[in-house]
Amino acid sequence: MTDLNRLFAHRLSRHIGFLLKYLRLVFTDHFVIALFFFCGALGYAYQSGLKTLINGVWWGPALTLFVLTLTSQLGRLATLIEPADTVFLLPAETKMHAYLRHARNYSFLMGSLMQGAVWLVLLPFLAQGDQLSFTAALLILISQLLVKFSVINGHVRQAMLQTRQRRVQQLLWSWGVPVVTFTVALWVTPWLGLVLAVVSAGWSQYQLGQHWQKGQLAWHQLVNDEAARMMTLYRFFNLFTDVPQLASQVHRRRYLDPVWRLMSGKSRNPYRLLFTRGLGRDGDAFGLVIRLTVIGMLLLVFIHNQWLSLLIMLLAVYLIGFQLLPFYRQYEGNVFTHLYPISVQSRLQAFRHVLTIILTGTALALVVVDVVVNWSWQRLGIDSLALALELVIFIGWYSQLRLKKMAS
Repeated sequence: MTDLNRLFAHRLSRHIGFLLKYLRLVFTDHFVIALFFFCGALGYAYQSGLKTLINGVWWGPALTLFVLTLTSQLGRLATLIEPADTVFLLPAETKMHAYLRHARNYSFLMGSLMQGAVWLVLLPFLAQGDQLSFTAALLILISQLLVKFSVINGHVRQAMLQTRQRRVQQLLWSWGVPVVTFTVALWVTPWLGLVLAVVSAGWSQYQLGQHWQKGQLAWHQLVNDEAARMMTLYRFFNLFTDVPQLASQVHRRRYLDPVWRLMSGKSRNPYRLLFTRGLGRDGDAFGLVIRLTVIGMLLLVFIHNQWLSLLIMLLAVYLIGFQLLPFYRQYEGNVFTHLYPISVQSRLQAFRHVLTIILTGTALALVVVDVVVNWSWQRLGIDSLALALELVIFIGWYSQLRLKKMAS
């Protein structure tokens, strides 16, 4: 028992060190400044919107239900289980409930912090949009924490279920409890919602105790769930820096061949074709461009503040360009690329050409969405001028410096 406690404590210390290492790379000085202005502009837009909700709105409870239900799923079970545990910890399977209890407690603590943060942001809307008192809002917060406890217990139970059918039932529990609890709390009374949250938390703990007595674990399910959780973290950190643990996948994407031919043109520089096809087929790079572009476009649909929209567009283009720069060295390990009678300068020009097309296309897509949602000639002129200036600085100066350092 003590050895399992020490094992989890050691792995948790190592995991926190991993998070701190990459968080330092994420929250750089430039990103913190940009985030400061972004949160300020978002808070200003939020405040302006709340001023229009004087007597509440009919869709307020529905929006609150949607946000609270999604929030209840934030913070997955962090077991820190490794593939080798299926062999080396198998003899201690009947005692693994102590290890999983520590994992549950840590996951619940992290999830509770997320619940509290979302509640603080949602608190003004609860007062203005839903016309709830502070006492009612406080009851909803307590219900959030109890529902999160039930959901986390459900995740632990899911790691002990051997059949797919029972895991699906547990998944329905994890989503059904928040929906029913918050529906009753918002449309009936927060006190009854709190009672349902207490009952669900107690029942989930009782069911978990019944499964712990059996002592059987779905080891492969544990390993796969933890690998999926870590992959989510890797992908997030990969938006800001290189993550060695993230292995990329190659996709043919034959339907995009006309686009690649148009981007590479009729140039005799083989690197232009290589970088074009490589970026298009690389799962991480292509997915990064698509995800950030789509997220930026969706944000622009719902944000009407001109300067906040402009900041989002500038930040999206910068993040895409910054994360694509390391792809310049993608083929250095391939000996055949060194046989090309191509100078380093031609290689740099080819990559910057492909980068210019990608960032320009992203910028155009963002400007089109922003102007369609909030049409004005002034907005079109400011967006176009600001993004054009960013592309000139990023591609003409910043990327040139970074790529020359990579080439040296």
